[in-house]
Amino acid sequence: MTAAADPVRAAAEALAAHGVVLDVEGFRRVLASRPPERQGAANLHLVDLALAWAYSQGNVAAIVHFERVYFSHAVRALRRMKLSETLADDVLGWLRLELFARPGGGLMSTYTGRGDLGSWVRAIAVHEALKRARRQSREVTPDAAADLPVPDTGLVAVRGAYGAEFTRALDASFRALTTQQRNLLRQYFLDGLTIDMLARLHDVHRATAARWVAAARTELVDNVRSRLTEELALNESDVDEVITLSNLRESLSQLLRRTR
Repeated sequence: MTAAADPVRAAAEALAAHGVVLDVEGFRRVLASRPPERQGAANLHLVDLALAWAYSQGNVAAIVHFERVYFSHAVRALRRMKLSETLADDVLGWLRLELFARPGGGLMSTYTGRGDLGSWVRAIAVHEALKRARRQSREVTPDAAADLPVPDTGLVAVRGAYGAEFTRALDASFRALTTQQRNLLRQYFLDGLTIDMLARLHDVHRATAARWVAAARTELVDNVRSRLTEELALNESDVDEVITLSNLRESLSQLLRRTR
């Protein structure tokens, strides 16, 4: 069987190009032992999953490759969050401990291959950073708060970490709406038409106009949430925080002006 017809062998060859020697048969056994719903390779990031498994087995070349390529995703994300140097270093230290030093592979053993490994690592780092930033802000006394350089740490962090992803998700979700829904959102959010004005414009009852606007906005938000959940591998509460703190109304108004 050629590598092209054998996904596991292809993954091994991809890793070999980076100096990582994969125990092919051992990895096959791991894949075979997964629950039935996780055994299909078609939807897996198989190279990432193979690297993660080799890493969890203590493969030194896999650890070096992961540190050089994938751990950098976490470093860049934390840099974009504009955290204090101390907090960023604490999060990276925690992440290294959880990924590298825990028995049995630690956090790495929980990676399922359903999303990109770099995004998965970044999501863990950002979630931990947000959690620590929130805890830090709760622990600061009112007198000390005046000395903090960034009082709204969570807001700045989320906008800095996921601003580009949020914008892409919003653009794609807006394009997925119907022409009528896009026009309604333009008229309501950009042109400033009230529900009563929309009702007269479209010759419908105001309750119908209100329902149309609400439905268009709900579908837009649901689409954004779905796209962010898939791309960022965050939990629901963190995705909702990305949407809330990215200021949907302001971002939508900017999008509508661009697509006028």
